[in-house]
Parts: sequence; structure tokens; C-alpha cells
Amino acid sequence: MLPQFASNAVRSALRLLDGAEHDLEQHAPGEERLHEAVDALHRAADSLDRHVEVLEGLAASLPALTDAVARLSEQLTELIGLAAPLEAAERELSGLGHLFHRRARRSGAAGDGDPQA
Repeated sequence: MLPQFASNAVRSALRLLDGAEHDLEQHAPGEERLHEAVDALHRAADSLDRHVEVLEGLAASLPALTDAVARLSEQLTELIGLAAPLEAAERELSGLGHLFHRRARRSGAAGDGDPQA
């Protein structure tokens, strides 16, 4: 639902447009200009109505969006919790890989470059 202040603002604008239409009818020099001005006021009022509909749709979608963001945040928290042990295991495996790599270099150096000697 559209917030009350927005609804009040739109209603006030429409009342002002209606008052302006009445003023134009009384003070306009030509009937053609009067009709053009009245048509412009009607288009503006229609545009405001469409804007109100869009704002109402947006306001209606906000609770669902808020819920989706909250669920996503919970899922990301769980995912981070699952990733921590995996990261620790990866670090341990990386350290073991360096250990074996160093031994291979030392044994190759002792054999004077011939690993099968």
C-alpha cells in the first residue's frame, strides 16, 4: 500500500490541478487555448494516477524483497561457516605439498641429477 504521505501529496496535487482548471476557464483569452490547457491538466492528472499505481506496486513488492534478502543473508552465513573448514584443510594440504616438493629436490641433488642412479 502506498504510504499515507504520498497519497495525501497526490490528492493535494489533483485538487490544485482542478483549481487551476477552474481558474483557466475564467481567465483564458480564447476557447482553444482554454481547451489545450484543460487537456494538458487532464494528461498531467492521468500521469500522476499512473505514477501512484507504480508506487503502490513497488510498495507492495518491498516485503517480499525484504524476505528474500534476509533468506539470502542466512544462506550466505551458512555457506561461510561451511567454507572455513575447507579453507583450513586446503592450507594443510598446501603445506604438505611443499614438504614433499622439498624432499624431491634434496634427493635429486644427492644423486647428481640422475634420479634413477
